[in-house]
This record gives sequence, structure tokens and C-alpha cells, in this order.
Amino acid sequence: MGIPMVSTYLSYNLVNRDIKASLNRTVSDPLVARQTEYFKENIGKVSTVEEFLDDYQLYSYAMKAHGLEEMTYAKAFMEKVLESDLSDDASFANQLTDERYRNFAASFQFSAEKTDLQTDSQQTILLEKYEASLTAQSDTLEAEAFYYETMIDKVTNVSGLVNNSRLMTFALDAHGIDGTYYTKDHLAQILTSDTSDPDSYVNQMVANGAANASKFLKLAEAFEFNTDGTLSGATAQTAVQKEAIVSLYVDEEQIYVTDYYRQRERAYYEQQIATITSVDELTADTRLFNYVSTAFELGSMSASTFKQIVTSDTSDPDSYAATNGGDAWVAIAGKFNFASDGTVESGMTAQGTTQLTSTNSSFAALYDDADEERKEALTDLFKTNISEAENVDDLLSDTTMRLVLQRTFGFEANEFSVRELRQALTSDFTDPNSFANKSKDSRLIDMSKLFNFDSAGNAAVPLQAHNSLTATTIAKQYVINEVRFLEDPEKTEVRKTATEKAENYQEKIQSIDTVGKLLADREVLDVVIGAFGLDPADVTDDFLKQAFGSDLSDPKSLVNQQPDSRWAELVASFNFDASGNLTRETIGTVQQRGETMETVNKYLRQTLEETEGESNEAVRLALYFQRTAPTITDAYGLIADDALMAVFRTTFGYTDEFSNMDVDQQARIIGENMELADLQDPAKLERFLQRYSAMYDSENASYNSPALSILSGGSAGISADLLFSLAQLKA
Repeated sequence: MGIPMVSTYLSYNLVNRDIKASLNRTVSDPLVARQTEYFKENIGKVSTVEEFLDDYQLYSYAMKAHGLEEMTYAKAFMEKVLESDLSDDASFANQLTDERYRNFAASFQFSAEKTDLQTDSQQTILLEKYEASLTAQSDTLEAEAFYYETMIDKVTNVSGLVNNSRLMTFALDAHGIDGTYYTKDHLAQILTSDTSDPDSYVNQMVANGAANASKFLKLAEAFEFNTDGTLSGATAQTAVQKEAIVSLYVDEEQIYVTDYYRQRERAYYEQQIATITSVDELTADTRLFNYVSTAFELGSMSASTFKQIVTSDTSDPDSYAATNGGDAWVAIAGKFNFASDGTVESGMTAQGTTQLTSTNSSFAALYDDADEERKEALTDLFKTNISEAENVDDLLSDTTMRLVLQRTFGFEANEFSVRELRQALTSDFTDPNSFANKSKDSRLIDMSKLFNFDSAGNAAVPLQAHNSLTATTIAKQYVINEVRFLEDPEKTEVRKTATEKAENYQEKIQSIDTVGKLLADREVLDVVIGAFGLDPADVTDDFLKQAFGSDLSDPKSLVNQQPDSRWAELVASFNFDASGNLTRETIGTVQQRGETMETVNKYLRQTLEETEGESNEAVRLALYFQRTAPTITDAYGLIADDALMAVFRTTFGYTDEFSNMDVDQQARIIGENMELADLQDPAKLERFLQRYSAMYDSENASYNSPALSILSGGSAGISADLLFSLAQLKA
């Protein structure tokens, strides 16, 4: 055999040093271009394994891309591979020792995505919004009350009240009246009615049984207007009336007791308890008695029983408190300073500072317990009912679920019809022409994002940055890559940590709906980067920002200019549009956008290697080894691949007979000669391939007779290129 004019390593290096340009030359070949275009145009039309296997052009293209060309004939075998559930370690593809089959199955999604009208992540977000809406209500109540308390004192006549819609609405809401259907004149006549005159406007309403008549009477009694609309006193309300109406408003408007309610009740209690002179005064004031009943967990205890408790002598073991309630009732008696006749002890207040502090602390701890139980019961019922719902009508016909939606998104009870809510829920939030988006109502848009209904109202497949199948594959591959080459006990510990990170990714990716949110969470991104076989430690936030800002359709964009095609494949694996928002346009049928890109890139690489092999088989092997070896997890993976073993044998001077040895002995010898982990390091891998190339050329060189060479005036038969390779090996 004649010595090659150019050494194997230099031939390999010419291709590899600008792999992008080499691949571009490959894709420019008319036949390759036609095959690639056919695959990209038609893979999205396939929906079943049978359709895929029956289209020989698609099937053979994909098989070649994954280095399985020699198995193209075995359709029945490949059908079992493609139908494997990769999340099941016992599935057919996962049981095969050759990872190419699992990787082939992972690049397709023939298993139908599960429909889910609301994912766990969406439900969590919804219930967090529900909780936030209740928390925000406290701030809203406080703001409205502050406005009312400030502005009502500035009102000088009845017109000043009825013409201030915010003030008037506050007063009406406090009394449970919907002011939508009442005119200003009607309200003015009520407010200026003489409530002591049976012929007054409001009393005539009561006499005639008019709607809300009793509520309007209480409204009239809450203000100090003369019949001509002027003030009968210095302000429209006395301090007592103003405090009472704010209290009514808070009670009427709050869904569950709020922190603002707690603050108001505490302030009221502290103010009033200092003026109390007897137990009877305390129990006669509903707010005060409710406060102590809550603080001391009295339940429905009567005022008379409470009086007997707090007038007991705490030092007398035979007192009413001691004999009827034991230590608990004696402790309650000790919180107050009432004499046996029910009056406050001489020279004291009903409660001293320490007693008051203890009462306030107890109230703060207990005031919302009942409502928290009610709220938890409601959310639990929502979770149960939504899990049983099958379509949008099931959701909207359920009063519990409707109530949660109403409170979460701030809908008034009859603000939207069932038909309008149905249109919003079945809206595609990615479609600018959907009902929700055209409504311009952020509440409807937000609601549409937290459910997954198709246009007919049935449960649909959730739109996520990574669909569930892709997320499962990435999580699994991340763990595999993290424990590669490790040995126990380190391997067990790393696997545990990697699994936790992978599970965290799977949970979080469900709620990431923009590129911005993705870039803000490096923990999630680092799992994806690691799953693609890249090192997160080498990647800056700035690079990621530029990569995800790249136009995947532009060959000159940053991500497409990367020497490593995995970056473009990684970006393409996400369902984001050019603006960084979720989109359905990237979703294929059996292959997602990123998977199609990966298949094409692998096909082009395989074709490039084949082309180079036509002139130098060793160059093909070197390119193959450079691409594949970093994915090998152990010596047995190397042994299972004839092409990789050919490179190993040549590099370390073993003959073909080496492969006839016992497999375990082969594995031991491989371990003695090389560290497979070093193949992860590009510099060390390149050094290895230099050695392989030099050894290959050395073994395959044809030397002329030295004598003949001398006689002919020639030099020895080792080319300059080979000498260069050998010199590099020694360096």
C-alpha cells in the first residue's frame, strides 16, 4: 500500500478545525440537500410509528443520522425501540446496551402527550394567586377605609356625599346595598329623611315593604343630615357613627378575616376596655365580647357565664371558675380585674398592661383560625373537583370552582356570563385574536393561561417551555451525564444530588413561560446544559442571553455560528418565539423543533464522515471517535462499538485478535491504557487522536528499500507529514 500524500492527522485536522465549514460543504451537495429538505418538510406530517417506518426516505434518513444505517432493514426491531417508554428503565430501548437505540427513541415522541386541563404547576400558581388576592384585600380595605374616614369629614351637605361615588359606594357596601340600580336623588331623599317621622321618605319605604327598605333605614340613621340636606352637626357623621360604618364595611367586604380587621379590633378593644367600669358594659358591647371570646376560646359562652367566671375569686378553690372550669377558667378570671359584684376593682382598670398584652397576643393567634379552616376546606374541595373535571363545562358548572375563579381574578359575581367565561377559558393565550386577548382584560388573559382547554372545551395538552416528554428525557440524560465515569461511593452521592436537581428542573420548567424567566433561573438552565453534554461552568449568563436572542432561522446568528451544533439544538428545544414568549409554532408531531434540528445535524455529520472515509478510512474513524467517544460511560461501551475499538487497537498497538479475548480482560486492558474520562476534555481527546493518526500512518506506510533509495538518490519513505505527526506525539 502506498503511503498517503497527506498524513491522517492533518487530513482529519483540515476537516475538524472548521467543522462548520466542512458541514456547510456537505449540505451543499445537491443529493444531501434534497434528502435533508424532504426530511424537514415531511417529518411533521407523520403521527404514528407505522407512517414513519413506511416512509423509507424519512426512516432511512433518521437511521443514518443516528449511526444505525446497517439496521434499517430491521423494521420490526426498530418499531419496538420507537414504542419504548423511556421513563421506564425496563422498557425495550432502555434494556439495550447500545445507547444509540435509546438516543434514537428519545429523538421521537410517538407516545401521545397526556392531556391535562390543569397541571400541578398551574394549580399551584392559581392557588397562590387566590391566596395573594385575599392578602391584598386587607390592603384594599385599609385604603378604602382611610379614604372614607378622611373625606367624610369634609362633606358639608348631602350633595357632597351622593356626588362622590367612592364615598357613596363605601356607605352602600357597608350596608350590603348594590347601588347600581339607585339614582342620586333617591339616595339623597333617604339620607335627608327624618327617621323619627313615620311619613318620611325612608319610613314610607319600610311601611310599603320596598326592596332593601330596612337597610336604607339603617343608612339614614348613620348620618347627620337635616331634611334640607345641610349638616345638623359639625360633620356628616359623629365619631361613633363613622367607626360603626367602617366596621360594617370591613365585615361586609372581607371574604375571610383580614389583618386589617385584626388591627381595627385590637385598637377598638384597647380604647374601650380602658373605659369599662363593669362586666355588664363589656358583654353589652358585641365587638368587645367577641374579642375576649376569641382570645380565650369561649365559643358560644353566654354573657352570664362569662360574668360568673371573671367575678370569681382566683384564690378560692371553691369559686365558680375553679369548680366549673378548673385551671383554664381560673386563668381567664385572672386576666380581668372585676370584683365579685361585677364592677372594676377600685383604683384599677378592667385589664392592666400585662393582662391586656396577653389578651391581644391570644386574639392575634386565634382570630383567623376558623376562617383558615374554611379557606383550606374550600381549596381542598377545589383540588378534588378540578381533578374530576373533564371539560370546561364541568369547571363552570361547579359553584366551588367558580367561586375560586371569581375571587382569584377579582370578578364581580355577575360581571361575566358563563358563555364569556367559557370563551375566555377556551382561548389560546398565544393567539392575539383569541377571545381573551381581544378583550384586553388582563384577568381573562391570566385565567386562560392557567388552564388547558381546546376550542371545544375539552382538556388539551399543556403548552410548556419543554413538554413533558422532552423534560423527562432531559432530566434522565442529565443524571446519566453527571455520574458518567464515577465509581461508588461518589457515584451514589452524585446521583442523589443530580436527581434532586433534575426533579427541580422538571417542576420549575412547567411554570417558565418566557425566555426572561428561563435566563433568570440558572439552576434550571444548568440541568438542560448538562443534559446536552455541555459544561455549565464554562457558560456565562451573557452568552446564554445572546444565544436565546439568536434567530434560529438565520445561519449567521450567534447560536448557528457556534462550532458545536448542540447550542443551536439546545435553544431550539424550547417552545419560545422570537420575542421570547411561549409559542405553539415550534411544536411538531413526532419530533419537536430541536429534535428535528438534531437529526439533521447528525445526518450531515454522518455524511461528512462517510465522504472523508472514501479517501481515508482512518480520517472517518478519527472523526467518528472524536464525536462519539465522549458519550461512552465505561470500557464495555467502547468494546461494544467496533469502530471505537478499531481506533483503540491501532492507538495502543493491539492486533485484531485483541477482540477475541474475554470481554472483562479487554475492559481491564482498556482501563490500564487510558482514562475514559479524559475523552471529555477536548484538548486531551485531540492529543489522543494525534497519537492514533501517527500510529495508523506508521502501520500503513510502505517503505522502499533503503539501498534502492540511496542508489536512486532518494530519501527514506516517511513523508514530512508523518514525521510531523510523530514529532507532535513526542512533544
